[in-house]
Amino acid sequence: METCGGLKSNGRRVNEGGDPIASLAEKSLSIACACMSPNQKRLVLIEELIKAYAVDGVIDLTWNACHTYNVEAFLVRQAVQETFDRPYLQILTDYSQNDMGQLETRIEAFLEMLA
Repeated sequence: METCGGLKSNGRRVNEGGDPIASLAEKSLSIACACMSPNQKRLVLIEELIKAYAVDGVIDLTWNACHTYNVEAFLVRQAVQETFDRPYLQILTDYSQNDMGQLETRIEAFLEMLA
C-alpha cells in the first residue's frame, strides 16, 4: 500500500485552490519518496497506515533495482519493529517468476507467525 504507485502517491489530494502548477508541484514534492532525503515522511505515512488499517505486520517490498528503498529498509525495519511494535519482513525481488516459490514460502511463514 505504501509503494510508489500506492497510497503514498495517490492517497493525498491536490489542493484545488490557487495556482494549479504550484499545487501540483506541492503535491509531488510532499510525496514520501525514498529519493528525497531525509525521508521522515515515509515513516510518518507507515505509522498512519498501521493505525488506519490495524496492521498486524509489515511486508516491505523492495525491487532489486530500487536502491533507495533498499537503503531505507534499515530505517523502516527499525521503526516498524521498535517504534510501532510490529513484525517486519523485507522481500527483495526482481519482479520475475524466478523467485515465486521462495517468496511464497517466506510470506506464508510470516503470515503463520502473525496468526
